[in-house]
Amino acid sequence: MHWLLLLACEQLGIAAASFLSGEGAAAAPLLSSVDLVLAEPHFPRAQSRRQHVITPEWRRDVLAPFRAGAEPEPAASKAPDDPVRLLRTSGTMGPAKHVVVLRRMHEAMIAEGIACFGLNQRSRYLQSMPLFVRAAFDFGSGVLRMGGTLVLETRMGLAAAAGTHEVTHAIYLPALLKAALDELPGNFVKPRDLTIMTFGAGIPETLRERATARLVTRLCDLYGTVEMGAISASWGGEGDGFGTPWPGAEIEVVDEEDRVLAPGNSGHIRIKTPWMCERYLNDPETTQRMFRQGWFYPGDFGLARSDGKVLILGRTDDILNVSGQKIQPAGLEAWLVNQQLAGDVGVCSIPNEDGIEEFCIALAGARYDDRELVERIRPAFKDGRFHVARIGSIPRSPNGKIQRKLLKEEVVRAARRR
Repeated sequence: MHWLLLLACEQLGIAAASFLSGEGAAAAPLLSSVDLVLAEPHFPRAQSRRQHVITPEWRRDVLAPFRAGAEPEPAASKAPDDPVRLLRTSGTMGPAKHVVVLRRMHEAMIAEGIACFGLNQRSRYLQSMPLFVRAAFDFGSGVLRMGGTLVLETRMGLAAAAGTHEVTHAIYLPALLKAALDELPGNFVKPRDLTIMTFGAGIPETLRERATARLVTRLCDLYGTVEMGAISASWGGEGDGFGTPWPGAEIEVVDEEDRVLAPGNSGHIRIKTPWMCERYLNDPETTQRMFRQGWFYPGDFGLARSDGKVLILGRTDDILNVSGQKIQPAGLEAWLVNQQLAGDVGVCSIPNEDGIEEFCIALAGARYDDRELVERIRPAFKDGRFHVARIGSIPRSPNGKIQRKLLKEEVVRAARRR
């Protein structure tokens, strides 16, 4: 029903947004200004002009005139700058913000971005991500536009759905892909042709090897943002993590003064694409800081090669200041994942008894006792101290990125309980 409503809105030229069930209160200021809210029965009521709960009775009443032979009103003419989709950011860099995707941006994303995956009328795309995620809507809409099949399956996991419905494409967060691999039975037969796109975090090489050996034909590590959409893709093979910019996407690495750096030098990433959003709604201050001279500055740190490929090293606000050294935790987290110490892992810093920040390794679903965990982690810390914390789960945004501030708070709470 969600998909049908979104497709109807797109056909009618109505801008649409999707929210999680628990977001009604947080989104109230935004929802109060919209023309129509269609919601699940338990979605908090907003002070909107019209709000309808999606129930069997509501669907029956809506369809009744058409079943009686009524002619639908013609769709309004569509212009390139008409709003199509309202999106919210994951909140990794602070409170969530909202952006508007215009029709020309949506069309460019499908024509120049999604088309490069070779999707066609024989493609069968598994809708595996919630629809408030930009990539989920873009890929689903693109597959249908190209005559392919959209597979909606909630009764079974990725592996079973791929075999049952002959799925050819799906998007999965790395952690969910790992969970799917962990659950594969010993007699599982690898699908004949399955492409998996992942985003939100880098793919550790051991996970890529497991996935291609047992489940997928091609594994693509996507880099993108809500504001920009898809930006680059790494298909593996070289094992270096560098991604190739998507057709139409421009990526530069600059210093603090916005000067473009020579290949091989690390600095701030800035991006320009034909499908990029242009501002944040009702937030001119953040818009001015992150959208500058036609470029978007996502807050990521990376480096470029002479052939144009880009390696994302991590977020600038993720940098840990430990004993005066500024360190990106992403590389350490990738090493820890390869050790298969736990179901999920995150790195942060916590103050010791003297107030000096030290490394802390947070593990969710640890597979060893504390002593063995320390011994297995020690090779990465030959010259420094570190702590190990067991927590229930690693806090991540809907896009799979570790929420470093929340992780640190959870680790401190766990330490107090001990």
